[in-house]
Amino acid sequence: MFPHEIWVIWLLEALSINMFRANLHSYCSFVREIKGECSFVRISEGSVVAGSKSGELVCWDMDSGDEKWRRSFEGPCSDSDYRKGVLFFTESDKVHSIQISSGEILWSLELEGSSDFVCCFEEGVFVSTSVYNFEIQDYSEGAIWKIGFSGELCRSWATIGRAWSLSAYGNEVVFGLSRPKCGAGTLQGGSELGHISLAGDSPVTVGKGDGRGPVVLGHSDGVISEISEVGASSIIAGYSPICSIDYDNGWVAGLEEGKVVSGESFESWSIDLGSPVELVSFGPSLDNERAVWAFTWKEESLLHIIDLTGKIELSVSHDFRISSIFNDGESICLGDSTGNIYLLEGEVIRRRHGRSEEEFGQEEKRVSLRKKIRELRGGKFAVEK
Repeated sequence: MFPHEIWVIWLLEALSINMFRANLHSYCSFVREIKGECSFVRISEGSVVAGSKSGELVCWDMDSGDEKWRRSFEGPCSDSDYRKGVLFFTESDKVHSIQISSGEILWSLELEGSSDFVCCFEEGVFVSTSVYNFEIQDYSEGAIWKIGFSGELCRSWATIGRAWSLSAYGNEVVFGLSRPKCGAGTLQGGSELGHISLAGDSPVTVGKGDGRGPVVLGHSDGVISEISEVGASSIIAGYSPICSIDYDNGWVAGLEEGKVVSGESFESWSIDLGSPVELVSFGPSLDNERAVWAFTWKEESLLHIIDLTGKIELSVSHDFRISSIFNDGESICLGDSTGNIYLLEGEVIRRRHGRSEEEFGQEEKRVSLRKKIRELRGGKFAVEK
């Protein structure tokens, strides 16, 4: 160990704060890095894949944490979906297909406008694009593109305004629209675009569908719309924009005003977290059941793990904004504004939550020192299981 590293350790110990407060690193199975702010993460085929606004795409083995491959693009990366061992992702004005196991780029296709969302169906890959009009300071037009799995462009449809979500509803594409059209667009097979007017008719901000159940859309005025086989329905969840929404046999949403709200499937509870809720997702809990993960931001990030009755199980802090999230049952992956990627697993979370404050404090200090030494040596920070 070099003298300056010993000095850093001494300084950190001298300045250590006795008051214990667990942070996100305390519960991670591993932490890895990507260049630039993380724009998407996902778990597929035993791998963690992340894309950044700087254009990097990286894949790690989920069990070992070893890096499998790393690719660079112009950027920014925007969204991703997965089908049969292949990752499809949007980046700049393009959509790419890449083999997850090897990192081989199978094909790339340039589109018109900024490539936003991507969603896979049995009949092909659908991508939404948009064009920003600087004169009106808004998205004036967009398009939905259908692409074959071999990279051939099949067809495109123009949209009025931008799609702010792109989801599967059975064999139908559903997307939430911005002004001036608002409402939801629909597309089935090679047919023409359809449109559904929704209550309030305010711009859609977020949306989610899993291809099996309804599609839920959040609006800028706090309304949530649900599109199902019985038609479209809406409820008032609050009075500020819906910032994030997730669906898994029922929906949960986070609002700018600081509330997390659930749908009827979870008895329609509401909890005020005191700061804008930027991301929500279902994920592992402390009792082997599902829970709601909600991230707020006010000078720092706070993660609140909330049980399905609306009670907070655990709150931990994080210094930077969480910018992306993906859950896969008992595993959940996060990316932040600095490019750190975090894998958390239910079993590990529950085991570490049982530690005493003294054990947690000692672990926090070890993690902090390892990180500082790696930074001094130009290495990468990793927390192992």
